[in-house]
Amino acid sequence: MRKHWIMLTISFICIVVFPLGSIVQTLFTERGNPHARDGIMDLTGWDFDRQGAASLNGTWDFYPGQLLKPVDFEADISGRKPLSEPLPIHVPSRWNGTLGEAHGYGTYHLRVRIPPRAEKNDYGIRTQNIRMAHRLFIDGKEIGGKGLPGTTQITDIQLNLPFTGFTSIDGDVADIIVQVSNYSYSSGGIIASILFGDEHSILKSQQQDWLKDLMTLFGFILPAAFFLMLFRLRRSEKELRYLGLFSLSGAMYALTHGEKLLGTLLPFLPNNEFLRLQLISAALAYYYLLRYMDALVPGAIHQWFVRLGVVLVLVQCAVGLTLSPVLFSMLELPMLLISLVVIGYTLRAMLHWLKKRPDDGHFVLMSMMSIFMVVVLHTVGAFTTVDTTFLALYELLLFVFAQMIVTAIRFAQSFREVEALSERLLAIDSLKDEFMANTSHELRTPLHGIINIAQSMLEGAAGVVTPKQAKNLSMITSTGKRLSLLVNDILDFSKLKNGEIELKRSAVDLESVARTVVEVSGFTFEDKPVVLIQQWPPALPLVEADEDRLRQILYNLLGNAYKYTKQGEIRLYARVDGAVVTVSVADTGVGIAPDKLEGIFQSYEQGNGTSERVNGGTGLGLSITRKLVELGGGTIWVESKPGEGSTFHFTLPIVQFPLLQASSRPVAARYVAAQEIRAQDTAAIDWDETDDILEAEHTILIVDDDPVNRQVLFNLLSTERYRVIAADSGAAALKLREEHPSIDLVITDWMMPRMSGLELCRKLRENSSLSELPILMLTARGLPEDIKMGFQAGANDFLSKPVDAGELRARVRTLIEMRTSVQEVVRTEMAFLQAQIKPHFLYNALNVIIATCAVNPDKATDLLIELSHYLRGSFDFQNRDQLVPLAKELELVESYVHLEQARFEERLVVHYDIDSDVRLYLPPLSIQPLVENAIRHGVMARAAGGTVNLGITREGEHIVIEVQDDGVGIPPERLAQVSSGRTEGPGGVGLQNINRRLLSLYGQGLEIQSHSGKGTLVRFRIPVKIAIDSR
Repeated sequence: MRKHWIMLTISFICIVVFPLGSIVQTLFTERGNPHARDGIMDLTGWDFDRQGAASLNGTWDFYPGQLLKPVDFEADISGRKPLSEPLPIHVPSRWNGTLGEAHGYGTYHLRVRIPPRAEKNDYGIRTQNIRMAHRLFIDGKEIGGKGLPGTTQITDIQLNLPFTGFTSIDGDVADIIVQVSNYSYSSGGIIASILFGDEHSILKSQQQDWLKDLMTLFGFILPAAFFLMLFRLRRSEKELRYLGLFSLSGAMYALTHGEKLLGTLLPFLPNNEFLRLQLISAALAYYYLLRYMDALVPGAIHQWFVRLGVVLVLVQCAVGLTLSPVLFSMLELPMLLISLVVIGYTLRAMLHWLKKRPDDGHFVLMSMMSIFMVVVLHTVGAFTTVDTTFLALYELLLFVFAQMIVTAIRFAQSFREVEALSERLLAIDSLKDEFMANTSHELRTPLHGIINIAQSMLEGAAGVVTPKQAKNLSMITSTGKRLSLLVNDILDFSKLKNGEIELKRSAVDLESVARTVVEVSGFTFEDKPVVLIQQWPPALPLVEADEDRLRQILYNLLGNAYKYTKQGEIRLYARVDGAVVTVSVADTGVGIAPDKLEGIFQSYEQGNGTSERVNGGTGLGLSITRKLVELGGGTIWVESKPGEGSTFHFTLPIVQFPLLQASSRPVAARYVAAQEIRAQDTAAIDWDETDDILEAEHTILIVDDDPVNRQVLFNLLSTERYRVIAADSGAAALKLREEHPSIDLVITDWMMPRMSGLELCRKLRENSSLSELPILMLTARGLPEDIKMGFQAGANDFLSKPVDAGELRARVRTLIEMRTSVQEVVRTEMAFLQAQIKPHFLYNALNVIIATCAVNPDKATDLLIELSHYLRGSFDFQNRDQLVPLAKELELVESYVHLEQARFEERLVVHYDIDSDVRLYLPPLSIQPLVENAIRHGVMARAAGGTVNLGITREGEHIVIEVQDDGVGIPPERLAQVSSGRTEGPGGVGLQNINRRLLSLYGQGLEIQSHSGKGTLVRFRIPVKIAIDSR
């Protein structure tokens, strides 16, 4: 309470006591100061150093209708040209009563006695308000003035601005002559005191007045800027706007009164326009004061009065703009009354405010006192000669200051309330995010269970389903997958919001990542006529990004483009822009409305160009995409036209090697190594192999474009006594596969330039089955769609990066053992075929020999020898022998053919076309079963028999083995079954066994050509390098 009274007392002193004290002091000082009498003023007792400049107030001599100069007064003194009798006139005052009218001209004259001075007598004079033009003369010398007094309005130049001039005075009397004219105002003459003093006192007085006006000016400008800027942030609070405009009007009023600084800033401004600004600034100040109080205290001011105030201000402004100053200056009294009424209503509103908000009582009282003092000062100024302009502005400044404090207190209180509410909202938001994240985690397991159960039922796990049931199950599966994506989005959104996602930056080949994403996305583009096009510039530099998150960004943008594109195309392209790569996804879909472009990346916002959410979704995808792009140091934006499509652009920083070396040496080293390996001419990288490794039973091919990764895998696998070879690209891997058909396992990275691991899998699977050549895919991708894509491409297994050494070795061991087991099964199957075929063949061969013994014993003996050769050759093959010499296989063929010719005689003709220089190793029982199949199921199926041709020739880098017959041939449907390996009929099992072994060893199997009734050609090829070096 005591503090409140202290503040109130200080406010009362500043607002009431100080201004009234200044007025009283001015009035009493004027009474004690010397006054002019009958055109003479005595300042001989005046101390300019101590008392400052003196006001030349009092009675002056006035010569109406004359513009006199010093020579005119000299002629009057000498008697050469006597002047008319002067009229006494009080200064300061209007001359209307003395001159008889406001307009006209005249001369003021005053003789001032000054104290003698030892030093140079330099004196100055200051005028403040002389209407409307004047010229000054002291001791016969023209000092200057404002405007140019004239005897007519045409010769007159009106300009009412303060003037300061200096001159030296010889003697102890200063003769002052002031020429004045007025043709543009309702009153004229010297309205304010003229100051006279030595140079120092005049300059000091001028500086003080300038300082007061400048302080007043900035005292209004700063609050005006503050309140108007605050209003831009809080447009709902109109009182801020009105208070800012009130302060701005006060600043304009200060510029046009007192020292009239605007005239100094704009010396070319015409006098009439200056007067209009004075009027309009005052009118606007009171108008905005009224509107401010009406907005601040609703209901305190009657609306009819507010509307009346608007009308009066508009009328006052219109008067100021249209009428001449002569006319509108006649309305000074009505305007003063209007301003007093406005102030009265303002006081009434403040009383209402005081009752409504007693907490602001102190500052409300400050405001009331300052506004009341404005009324008092206006009244004093109107009925006395005291200039109260500065004091009135001072009071208005105090009012603005009080309102600033009130506004600050109100905003501080609001801020505290908002802060408390914000803390509550943050707590609730945190609980919401935690709930969503926990719920999403809990939803995953049952959701995947629903999807898998529905999928298995759709595939017939519970029996055959009807079309209607299949449709419903498909709907359950697709809905579940969409919900699964939503769960993933919610989890990502929660992690991004809480800052839990840290990017694992590395040098990324953008094109490889994008192509892989497109491959996977292509499966989801099958239900619409949408074409996906990629356009990549040559030599696209590596970008610095998190590979997983980059894929997620591309998935989201491609998915968004596909969602809103019914038909047409989606283009994915990139360009290099300085230190960044700009990636763009363009579609020909519905586009986005212009008013939605700003909020398209906000959470839960959608931008499909329509007002309805016709495509579903939550609007989290693009929000997550934007956060991921910005987290990686890039920017994202969209360009769109409704009905024409949209283009999303985002940037990725290009790898900067010096920067990375300074910040992260291991990463930089990896990038540099990656660049160096791309510059090498050779596709494969070989390491020094120890003798132990060369003696290893199994060979592993590593495919990775990163030399660091290749070295790591080599080190991990070499300890297991594997023979390791490596390639840095898919093309190099295919070439090594041709050169090393004995490769037992391929370990490939998913992400590689030019040919991805996915594409490599597909190419390897063209010639090798899952069991013949296992493929282990290394990837950082963990999405179910990615894994499904990899398995469909032909991968046997996946291993996530970074690789765990124990897990890698276990998976490699498992895959190699699987391949070994399958090979063992193939060999066992070959032995089974031998066991299956031999009893039947032996029965036929023995019958032929028995029948021949009685007729031709010598021939029977030869047949027995061939049979022994055939049996010895067949049983010499061990199941573990993978390759045998060609000569051994041909001995077996010739023995078999000799026995069959003895049986079928002239019905069977066999021709041999074998290059003499061919030397090779090949799988056992790879030619003889083909010849047997041609004889038994080809030519012998015809009553007339036929011919079988066996050809072994060299064609370029391959040795070609062909078995051709002119038998019955194979029907088309039967040929399709044999070629695909689906038949188990006569000859089918043997052909499948040979085909599998050839694919496993050479990457290419049997070629079968047949025409029903014309014969069959069976061919296979062995690379020369492998055929010669295999043993």
